[in-house]
Amino acid sequence: MYSNSYNFNNNFDKIIVIGDIHGDLKRLKHILVNDNIINKDLEWIANNVIIIQVGDQIDSLNRNDNIEEWEILKDIEVLNFTNLLSKLALENNSLFISLNGNHELMNILGNFSYVSKNSLYENRLNNFKFKGIYNDIIGNRPIVIKVNDLIFCHAGVKKLHLDILDKYNKDIFYLNTIWKKFVLLNKVDINDKEIFDKIILNDEGILWTRNEDSPDDINYVLNKLNSTFIFIGHNTVPNIFLNNNIWYVDNSISRSYGKNNYEYIRIQNKNITIVKI
Repeated sequence: MYSNSYNFNNNFDKIIVIGDIHGDLKRLKHILVNDNIINKDLEWIANNVIIIQVGDQIDSLNRNDNIEEWEILKDIEVLNFTNLLSKLALENNSLFISLNGNHELMNILGNFSYVSKNSLYENRLNNFKFKGIYNDIIGNRPIVIKVNDLIFCHAGVKKLHLDILDKYNKDIFYLNTIWKKFVLLNKVDINDKEIFDKIILNDEGILWTRNEDSPDDINYVLNKLNSTFIFIGHNTVPNIFLNNNIWYVDNSISRSYGKNNYEYIRIQNKNITIVKI
């Protein structure tokens, strides 16, 4: 069922889309139990479903000083749990796909500025750097996927990104190949440097951008990718919403933002539903 290109054409019974987690394993579990993906004993019970989490599973530092301490487990337990779920899903004719976000990249680069005191353990740098345990997990995760006519990435696909890829005669999924080489092999091929620098590392890149293209450029991207909607995280919003065929799903699920309620998306029978918890 897996594809190296991460371009899936499957008739899933259900698609679940989950925004940025930032270390909140408890709320991630609540979402999965709420939609009957796992039971309360954390056993996988769904069949023929795909769950897409749009990145930023780690970095659980409270976003302001007024938020009470909530973190018991380290943020890396989200990586461990979702890595396990990806294996359990395959055993049940399903997929659990974790995308990479800018915070996964930051940790690979040794930038721990959003790591909480609780999660800043002694061996973290070694675990995330080249050949480390979490380096391996993150390196094997994509940064962009397509499911039928839906695109998923962390921050957004822009016309500029596609123009650069066209210059090298590459498709959007080639970004996953570059990412894998960078993280797992610690290398970027010279022919890939512009793509890597401008689409992955840059502030306007697919992991970082907070600026929406014009409606014309968005339509260009959708047509070029033969897609109906793009689902993104990264851009924190009070509630999930749709604008110009872009779904904004980062609604501050993590308690590090101090919210009591949170949301995710369920897609079933081509109907898109915002589910509130």
